[in-house]
Amino acid sequence: MTGRTGEHEPPRSDSRSDSRSTRPLLSRPRAMIVHVSLVLFALCLVARAVQLQLIDSGRWTLAAETQQVSESAVTPPRGRIVDRNGDVFVESRELVQLAFTPANISKAYRRRGPKRADPPVNARLVVRQGLKALGVHDTLIRRVLDTTRKWVELPELFLPSDVERIVAMPGVRGTRVLKRVVSAPPSILGVLGTVGSDDMPSGGIEQELDTLLRGVDGRNSLVRDGRGSNIESPALSRLEARPGHTVSLTINRSLQELAQQELSAGIARTGASGGDVIIIDPRDGSVLAMAGYRNGKASGTATALAEPYEPGSVIKPFIVARALELKRVGPDEMINTEGGKWVLDKRTISDEHPAAQLSVRDVIRESSNIGAVKIARRFSEREEYETLRDFGFGTPTGVPYPAESRGALPAPQWHPQTSASVAMGYQMQATMLQIAAAYAAIANGGDLLQPALVREIRDADGKVVFTHQRTVIRRTIEPSTAMLMRTILASVVDSGTARAADLATYDVAGKSGTARRAVGGRYSGKQYNSTFAGMFPAQAPQYVLVARLIDPQGKIFGGTVAGRIVKVILQGALATRDNSLDRGALAPLRKVLPPAPAKPLSEQAVAAAMRDTARFDSLKAPAPPPAHPLAAPSRVIVTLPFKAAEKAAMERVRDGQTGELRAVPSVYGLDARQAVRTLSAAGFHVTVATGGAGRTRPAAGTLARGGSVVVLETPK
Repeated sequence: MTGRTGEHEPPRSDSRSDSRSTRPLLSRPRAMIVHVSLVLFALCLVARAVQLQLIDSGRWTLAAETQQVSESAVTPPRGRIVDRNGDVFVESRELVQLAFTPANISKAYRRRGPKRADPPVNARLVVRQGLKALGVHDTLIRRVLDTTRKWVELPELFLPSDVERIVAMPGVRGTRVLKRVVSAPPSILGVLGTVGSDDMPSGGIEQELDTLLRGVDGRNSLVRDGRGSNIESPALSRLEARPGHTVSLTINRSLQELAQQELSAGIARTGASGGDVIIIDPRDGSVLAMAGYRNGKASGTATALAEPYEPGSVIKPFIVARALELKRVGPDEMINTEGGKWVLDKRTISDEHPAAQLSVRDVIRESSNIGAVKIARRFSEREEYETLRDFGFGTPTGVPYPAESRGALPAPQWHPQTSASVAMGYQMQATMLQIAAAYAAIANGGDLLQPALVREIRDADGKVVFTHQRTVIRRTIEPSTAMLMRTILASVVDSGTARAADLATYDVAGKSGTARRAVGGRYSGKQYNSTFAGMFPAQAPQYVLVARLIDPQGKIFGGTVAGRIVKVILQGALATRDNSLDRGALAPLRKVLPPAPAKPLSEQAVAAAMRDTARFDSLKAPAPPPAHPLAAPSRVIVTLPFKAAEKAAMERVRDGQTGELRAVPSVYGLDARQAVRTLSAAGFHVTVATGGAGRTRPAAGTLARGGSVVVLETPK
């Protein structure tokens, strides 16, 4: 029963199963967290996509292009530097540097040419013969063919056309580079400057005009393919490089080489430690040649621009020119030169050519220190300072050279001895270019010009962007004073301290200077700067030449050692066609060469000729020949008879009754008898002395008072 009863009882519910059946399958908070996370993640993806596609699209596009496109700068060829006639001094050339893999060269002989019929290529033989033809040393050739070496690179650079066959061989790599090639004379390299391997200029025109010579860099874009190789794409922009400007200098190459050659010869001849030569055109200030040597080799800098020195007596003409301009002295005024010794404030000033007194003309002709100082003492300190400053001393000339020196000119409030020192060319410093520019002012009629090194600049298309124009800084003296100074300076060469610079065919004017050099703070008695500044031709100069020798041995005087350099340069320039000389303007100024010298007359014959002048009362005196006759006076033409007025005038002149100024006639080509007659007919008393045939003192062309004495030099 119990069992049955148990069978009819209702089943009891299980609390555990009930609770499981009523619990939800997913927790709502947990689902919310998942949903929110998914939404936030989606929002982040969208935001990132917006940032990449819209905000940072440019940045990533550029990054992609950087990875896919290779850009390289294209360096343009640097501009050329040429002389005034277009001859190249410096230019950039594309050259090839060779590198070799010896192992690959040795295997190449087994390979055949493009066609099966072609014989095998012996690369070793081609390379050996090619390098031999290029002048490569045998040691380097053996190194190139040494298979134990992995890589050999030659230091030399070669023209592409010369190595074309070698580069075609296996194991040879040719790298093209732009190289600055210099073909200028060594003496002008200091003016040109240099360009380093990093393409940075140093000194000279290269540095001063770098922005024009450098050009504009280009840009080349290439696409990288899947293998990393670069290929061109027409869709990419390409910027062409623009070559630099061409700079044409005022330098004349033939004249530069002539100056370099003679300066070197002059240094060797005199044993000097160095020297400089500069030539400028006084008509427009163009520098035609500039050479410098130090210790036996061409100077690395333009010493004529960068190295000032105490020039000595070449300064005297500027003091005298200003004194004549201001009427402080007259050209024929006599200066007491104290017999060659003068004590000024306990300082003894001496002359190399002592004289009791000299005219102002002869102060320059004989280079009298005493005369120059006495003339300078007619100025105040400020006037003397302004005189030299107005001629350009103490200030840079303004040429395009980065290291040009301004020299040194002490400002007023001088020491009591400074005025005398400056008048003799001491206690001041000047560059060769400053001296040349100052003499050019006398040569061209009084205009101080700005010197020029650059004649013209053209851009890459050949368009002229700059042309040198004559630039006047200031007027220093009037043309009449300049003409008088040229006459005085011509007497320095004709019969003064610089006879070594005299030419037989043309008159040369100039001034010598021999200045002691300061060594260790004291002036040395054995070391000198010997200078000569000349003008050619004297009447209408086309050249101003300044030559300087440093510490010449033996003969030390500037008129002798430096004057000879100027003379030889002028002789070479006259013999050379390409030298910037105006031949048409020179022709009327040519001196007449004297005929073959006749047997010299005895002193008795000369005295008889002088007595014969008394017989000219019934004859008309022959007209004085021009200072520079155009034809050789092989005979004297006398016109008869004298007019009464002319006869009376001659009598007054001979009696010393007139003091009017007149030019001393030229007697070149005349024998002694004819010369005496010509000088007497011109109104001068004549005395005869032995010396150079055909010379007079004062020199031909010099203005002298009627009735004064002219010394006629006859052969010994």
